[in-house]
Amino acid sequence: MGRYPKVDLDALARADGVRLREALEALLAFYAEVDALNELNTRDLNLPCYRGCDACCHESVFLTPLEFFCVWERVQDTFEDEERFEVVEKGLKLYDKNRDLIEAFERPPPPGEKDHFSIARNLRFRCPLLGEHGECRVYPVREMYARLFGCSFNDEGGVYGCNLVGERLAGKEVTLLKARAVARRLDELPLTGKRQVYPYYIHMLYAAK
Repeated sequence: MGRYPKVDLDALARADGVRLREALEALLAFYAEVDALNELNTRDLNLPCYRGCDACCHESVFLTPLEFFCVWERVQDTFEDEERFEVVEKGLKLYDKNRDLIEAFERPPPPGEKDHFSIARNLRFRCPLLGEHGECRVYPVREMYARLFGCSFNDEGGVYGCNLVGERLAGKEVTLLKARAVARRLDELPLTGKRQVYPYYIHMLYAAK
């Protein structure tokens, strides 16, 4: 089993009254729908986003518990033990290093703010699921915000993405998904009542006992 044994994710979901298999099927179907729309909207734009680019993987990327279960199931099914141990240890170290900021998301937003944006802006780290050369090791089941980054609109009507995408789309009229609206649809699925970062969930599995 090793020092970080595999976790019965189905049992964790059942404790919340959720059938994980059905929930994950619905999530993957939604991912496929969003991917198809993004492909249609961006196929002629020659965007700088591509598999292997990690420009958006060095900041606070948030995901729901259901999305994390989807990712962690792939980790447990496809990673060798030592590779899984490495991810867990990186996640636990990141949690300890950023504990105050991460735990702030479990409390109400700062006074005068409707969300935790000011906190998220200060939370930056290399995703523990990135490989040695910057590749996403769970790319097929990456979270929704990773799928939307660089190819959707933010709340202000600008691009939800990095400066590379902004420069590429400057002055163009484009049709893109609205990131927040897609996120609200995701919230209709089970186990989506909150969003946190990977180190938080890894800590909950392996340290918060």
